[in-house]
Amino acid sequence: MTESSSHEEMMLDEQDAPRHHHNLVPIDKEVAEAFEQRQQQDGPPQYNSQIVITDAMKRLVIDLQRHWLTDYHNSRQKCLVDLTEKMHQEFLEDQQKVREELMQQFKEELEQTRADLESKYHDNLKAESVKLVEKHQKELAQSKKKQWCWSCENEAIYHCCWNTAYCSVECQQGHWSTHRKFCRRKKAGAGAPGNSGAAHPPAAQQL
Repeated sequence: MTESSSHEEMMLDEQDAPRHHHNLVPIDKEVAEAFEQRQQQDGPPQYNSQIVITDAMKRLVIDLQRHWLTDYHNSRQKCLVDLTEKMHQEFLEDQQKVREELMQQFKEELEQTRADLESKYHDNLKAESVKLVEKHQKELAQSKKKQWCWSCENEAIYHCCWNTAYCSVECQQGHWSTHRKFCRRKKAGAGAPGNSGAAHPPAAQQL
């Protein structure tokens, strides 16, 4: 094979190569397109008359490029998967951190609200206790100024003698059987005419 015939065959192969792109797999298409772009950037190939490029060498170069592209795609896919998993893990960690911070903030606010409510409750309870004590003291003072029925313990309006009063005539008459032995009014009027029997209580004085 002469140098001129080899050169012509190589030119024919390069001219025929783009017409077979539709029969290549995606990686082979990328190799062919990359080869064409390289040729466009470098200009027309300059052949050395002493170098002969055979079909086996071309196939070897294409196989190497295919192998490199396959490794590149696999490595790129692996990097994308690793990056996605890392970002997802960071997202979950950030979510957990935000959730914990919100829970801590909620607990602090809840504790502060509870403390405020307890303080307010104790203040209100103390104020109500003071009011109740004052009211009780007033009512007790008023009660001490009144006299109460010896029989039914209602407020008395009739006074019989010392420390004995009644709310009605009926209570006086009902209690007379017991009180007659101690009634000072009866003893004071024992010597008066008409009081010898003292079967009935003396008329009580209205308060």
